[in-house]
Amino acid sequence: MEPLYTRYIQETFGPDGQVTDWHYQYEDNFNYAYDILDTMAAAEPWRLAMLWRNDRGAELKLTLEDLSVMSNRMANLFRSHGLKRGDVILTALRSHWSWWIVALAAHKLGLILAPCSYLLSEQDFLYRMTKAKAKCVVTCRENGADRRVLAAAEQAGVSVRFALGGGSGYLDLLGNMDKQPGVLGRIPTSAKDPILLYFTSGTTGQPKGVLHDGAYTLSNYWGAKYMQDIHPGSLHFATGDTGWEVVCGTKFYGQWMLGGALLVYDYDRFPPEKVLETLQETKVTGMMAQPTVYRMLTKVGMDKYDLSSITNYAVGGEKLLPDLAKVVQEQTGQPLYEGYAQSETNLIAAASKAFGRREGSMGKILPKYHVEILKEDGSFAAPGEVGEIVIVADGGQRPNGMMTGYLNDEEATRRLWDGDIFHTCDLGSRDADGFLFYQGRNDSIIKTKGYRVSPVEIEDALSLHPAVAECLAVGEPDPDLGQKVKVYVHLNQGYAPGDALRDELMAFHNDACAGFKKIRELEFVGPLRRNPNGKVIRGQFAKTPTKI
Repeated sequence: MEPLYTRYIQETFGPDGQVTDWHYQYEDNFNYAYDILDTMAAAEPWRLAMLWRNDRGAELKLTLEDLSVMSNRMANLFRSHGLKRGDVILTALRSHWSWWIVALAAHKLGLILAPCSYLLSEQDFLYRMTKAKAKCVVTCRENGADRRVLAAAEQAGVSVRFALGGGSGYLDLLGNMDKQPGVLGRIPTSAKDPILLYFTSGTTGQPKGVLHDGAYTLSNYWGAKYMQDIHPGSLHFATGDTGWEVVCGTKFYGQWMLGGALLVYDYDRFPPEKVLETLQETKVTGMMAQPTVYRMLTKVGMDKYDLSSITNYAVGGEKLLPDLAKVVQEQTGQPLYEGYAQSETNLIAAASKAFGRREGSMGKILPKYHVEILKEDGSFAAPGEVGEIVIVADGGQRPNGMMTGYLNDEEATRRLWDGDIFHTCDLGSRDADGFLFYQGRNDSIIKTKGYRVSPVEIEDALSLHPAVAECLAVGEPDPDLGQKVKVYVHLNQGYAPGDALRDELMAFHNDACAGFKKIRELEFVGPLRRNPNGKVIRGQFAKTPTKI
């Protein structure tokens, strides 16, 4: 039987057997949930799609037929509450199996899915609901997410609210789903419809909403096939909660399209020993995680467990440090394959078994992308020269998988797309063979624990304290977190630096924010250094603020 994805993706191979190009072909009404998921379910209803476990010992196996029928029920539930094509549904769930059902149902109805981390604060949720004009929210009760989401939803006027297990102010998501019919006639949608809305932190203000259309689902096949080595019969494990954009590339579209199944482990705090036990027991064939996770696993000792079934280890989300890559290979006998992607682009470069890997590189630039290194003078760099990583739209044709734009922000969209050039705002270089090397952010985004954190968000929150005259948040290298949030604080008159005030300021910020946004280090300084325009100097070339 010919793989289903070949209906939509045409690959070209060179004499050495390596893929050199590919293009997409699909009807205007293409919809992943109908044309991929339901088609596979009709052909192989028994095929395992997901093995789900949580940190309390629960387990559930879902087949393709289960996904198809359940997503029909969920879609009928949403329809019964008036949700229709183009409406935004915001999710704040752990890695509970129901998230995938909600996502598929949203696709079937032509809704716009806005995944968010369940760890966000009330103000974070309020901003996203308001910005997206959300019509529905779906959340869980862990970590008090339901309370924060409810408070935000009431302020934003979101009246359609579901939670796992229900609760005050919510309808029971699964209980009500089970009452709906499992049959759904195809709802008219378009491949050009926006289907995903991810909020990504920037450095110049509030998070921006990244929109992707229905064809974006097909672009995830590359990472699944070549970087993660997904194939029929594989069982793939990936970390990251469902509010992280990488969930689509690491445990959703491509994995099922290529005949693989997912191991989903649902946890509040990452349990390295339990995860290693689960990988050993389930005979997982591949995994992908951020460097922070691999560091935690190696501290326990990956070589203490029988992980011989795993033939592919992939990493992303943060810069991979050489020492960690070495330890993982020593403990598993296999290399780590790194990748490079953005919320706005999908996978840009990847190391893989097919293309190999190179020390210090994020991988080889993918054939579908024309990537250049842009120097400050506007010219393209030669191999080895550092500049901004940019994507060139050849002949004005933007690669599939690129964002359609930022939500209600045409100006920000135009800044990234400068004619036929897309600015990643990342600094890097490439060698003569097309391997890409990361040099840092062109802006000052902080990458910690696999999350992207805006320093402006940190600064705005901390500046509300009366002692703070001005402050600067930066990312500092950290062996466990990738980067930790450090803040330089210049105090108002009448306040003296000291340990007590430092603790007070950190608690002022940290007690009200998501865990990954917490300030880990705070240093008192004099007036911050500024450029001739009066702006605080940021980025790679920022100097240490004036000491006091």
